[in-house]
Amino acid sequence: MAPPPFSMYSPKTPEGGGGPSVAPVFGAGPADDPGYLASLRGGTELGRLRLMMLALLAAPVLILAIMPLIVEGGGGEAPAWLYPPLAAAALLALLAGPRAPRPMEPRDEREAAALAALMMFRQAVLLRFALAEGVILLGLPLAMVGHSELVFVAGFVLGYPLLVWLALPTRGGVERMRRRMESAGAESHLWAVLLAAPMAAGAAPSARETPPEDGDGG
Repeated sequence: MAPPPFSMYSPKTPEGGGGPSVAPVFGAGPADDPGYLASLRGGTELGRLRLMMLALLAAPVLILAIMPLIVEGGGGEAPAWLYPPLAAAALLALLAGPRAPRPMEPRDEREAAALAALMMFRQAVLLRFALAEGVILLGLPLAMVGHSELVFVAGFVLGYPLLVWLALPTRGGVERMRRRMESAGAESHLWAVLLAAPMAAGAAPSARETPPEDGDGG
């Protein structure tokens, strides 16, 4: 049976022996990223994560589209006190989001370092997503209290750019997280594990030494 597509929600850690079954492509780097759309077809860890994030990014847009059906009498002005909580939530996401992931501790085994980096990367992406989406979702109850769609629109305007910047695993976003992981002197091998495809059940782990060829031409 194929692994579940969103297994990144698993709380298991590599130290406990329950880490993801992947064969890191040691030597891979940002230049080996085939591109956002091309990676969606590759079945790599990065491609699966990017596909999940695209699905999650669509949810706030759908809520925005049906907002007139949720908020009764939502065409009027809302009290001014409803907007500062949105600004405070956006400031929290702006300050706390870039601090994830935390710097890694150096490890002797590169396979263990790569799996730890993958787990930390997944957790950081989900934390960043939660912080940014919280800005948007906070606008929903506030809009219902104020009977104004403009409150949710304000939360969307503040939160959605943060969502894209903090949580979308673009090449630049991955590089920023890798540099933060390695700021304490550790080598994360993050790209090596992100560009690895999940192993089939029962397959023996074997790390590859060269990056995959870009078959998509992107």
